[in-house]
Amino acid sequence: MFNQMLKTTILLSTPILVAACQSSSSVSPTPTPVAMLATQGSIAQSISDVTSSQILAAANGPVDWSGQNGPFPTTISGGDGFQADPTNDASFGTLINAVRTASGAAPLTYNAQLDSAAQAHSQDMVDNGYFSHIGQNGSTPTSRARAAGYATGLVGENIAQGQANENLAINGWISSPGHQDNNVNPNYQSFGLGRAGTGSSTTWTLMFGTE
Repeated sequence: MFNQMLKTTILLSTPILVAACQSSSSVSPTPTPVAMLATQGSIAQSISDVTSSQILAAANGPVDWSGQNGPFPTTISGGDGFQADPTNDASFGTLINAVRTASGAAPLTYNAQLDSAAQAHSQDMVDNGYFSHIGQNGSTPTSRARAAGYATGLVGENIAQGQANENLAINGWISSPGHQDNNVNPNYQSFGLGRAGTGSSTTWTLMFGTE
């Protein structure tokens, strides 16, 4: 299952929370050029000026849970302010794979089953007013992935709450060692992204997996 659970909370102008469910594997940062993968709309603009060194600096610097000081812009133009194409969470792959490339990890592929599990967990946390890797029904990241039809071999999960858009969410995850371990874990192959709620209750779930 998972070996460590990290939950840290900080109070800013609005509550910003992040938590990671991770495996013990990690990869030593090795600066490499950011690979420009398939992009959609303004997601391309979001990473056009981001370099590997900026990503690694955030990963090695002081934790900023809000994500305001991370490598990716704090605003996103187009779409609904969450992603360039609000109907396609695969656009998030451009961001997470830029982070992985900066650390020498292979890119992830979008997986609709992980995406479904991530979305359901974000919605459940919003609907029931909690913030945890353990669902109201006792579910875990692994059991939720399996229930969505993902043939799990290894599963990890990052969650966050209060970030206004996906750039801020990943900025916060980059700046936290536990979350960054998940971001760049070389054993993961796939990802899915879920978000629900609005304003300070906006809740994010990023799931990683290997079948």
